[in-house]
Amino acid sequence: MAQRVDESYLITGAAGFIGSHLTRRLVHNGYDVHVLVRSTSDLFRIADLKDRVKVHTADLTDASAVTSAIEAVRPDGVFHLAASNIRRGVTAGDKDVVNVNILGVRNLLEALKNHVYRFFIQTGSFLEYGVSHRPVRETDRCEPSELYSVTKLAATRYGQAVAKRAGKPIVGFRIFTPYGPAIQPKRFVCEVISHALKNEPIDLTVPDVSRDFIFVEDLVDLLIEASQKANDCKGHVFNAGSGVSTPLKDFLDAVVRETNSLSQLNWNKYPLLAYDSKFWQADMEKTFNHFVWRPQHNVEDGIKKTVEWFKNNYAK
Repeated sequence: MAQRVDESYLITGAAGFIGSHLTRRLVHNGYDVHVLVRSTSDLFRIADLKDRVKVHTADLTDASAVTSAIEAVRPDGVFHLAASNIRRGVTAGDKDVVNVNILGVRNLLEALKNHVYRFFIQTGSFLEYGVSHRPVRETDRCEPSELYSVTKLAATRYGQAVAKRAGKPIVGFRIFTPYGPAIQPKRFVCEVISHALKNEPIDLTVPDVSRDFIFVEDLVDLLIEASQKANDCKGHVFNAGSGVSTPLKDFLDAVVRETNSLSQLNWNKYPLLAYDSKFWQADMEKTFNHFVWRPQHNVEDGIKKTVEWFKNNYAK
């Protein structure tokens, strides 16, 4: 389906890592981009776009404020990326996690109920599956291991229910481990690259823990293609990963090579988290069957681009 550049898109979580990359891409492509952020959000990632996007301030847990924002924008499509996130197994308080991750999506979809929109792209997490020792697929039974994962699964199921009950073009993605330029501080990739560039010691968990890493530019490509095909995929949930399981040791080795780092790697300094596994890998068959999209970056390619960004923006 051909898109019109006069279409208006609303992005929640636009100040975040993935959301900022998506915002930048859509602005570059000439769309009318609106972003929904909290009053406390730091907009540093999209500060240079302030004259090219329309900023709306609302807390997702405030149904009235969300409705007002939707009425003001009347979006042709919504990319919902905002979430109460998890870092190294640590989340915000239970109330915030539940309210933002579950009530937030409910408030958005309720505000959109009487509007005609072409797509609603909803982003969840691979943690919804719970620990597995084989490639996880969308039909697998989900057994999340902590509250954050439970709330993300509940949000995914709610989106599916609305799509099926009301015929709405809602498409969900379970995102695996995204990385790339401007990744959040305290995230694994940010920590290891910033320390490696300074030749500082790097404290790590178990070396054979794995992740399915997906480069953020590839992820943005997938979300945009999905927005074009939402009507054909309404109610579906797709994996968004690379389809490759990468041990943390292999990832670190690639970082060290790219940075020529002399950092000492201190393995086994951190305990395993509830969702850690020696084999995290997305089964990408369903995603590949529905979309032309394929990842364009392997881990080495992605690390190269990410390290370059850190050299120019982070390492001082």
